[in-house]
Amino acid sequence: MTNIQQDPGIYPSDWKPPTNIQDIQKIFEAYKFFDGRMIGGSKSFYYEEHPHDLIVFNANVVMSEFGKVWYGDLNLTEDYLVLREISECLDTTLFILPEMSARFGKEERPTKELISDSIWNTNEPVMNLEQWLKNRKNNE
Repeated sequence: MTNIQQDPGIYPSDWKPPTNIQDIQKIFEAYKFFDGRMIGGSKSFYYEEHPHDLIVFNANVVMSEFGKVWYGDLNLTEDYLVLREISECLDTTLFILPEMSARFGKEERPTKELISDSIWNTNEPVMNLEQWLKNRKNNE
């Protein structure tokens, strides 16, 4: 939901994407993607309940313009449509990274390096776990 939808006095041509990480995080929050989001109380139980889904616990979201902008649990098989809406709202591509690619100081790496560790981005088709593993194996 953009601020265009909230304020009928703003014309689409007047709206500009956020220019700082705090405003970007507000866009994520508008879609109920809060920092540190948890999708289940138990990782193993969640995997058992969603055996074919592409799940990334403690995922990191990176934008080429800002670097790391969000973190939390993602089920890409279920969340991809919302992530695409967020990317459209921000007028950019969102890159999803595993936990260790953008934590403990690694988030300070150049954005191109961060993006090279992405496992999916909002311009790619969504995949379930089997498709993702097959594509990964074919690209090695």
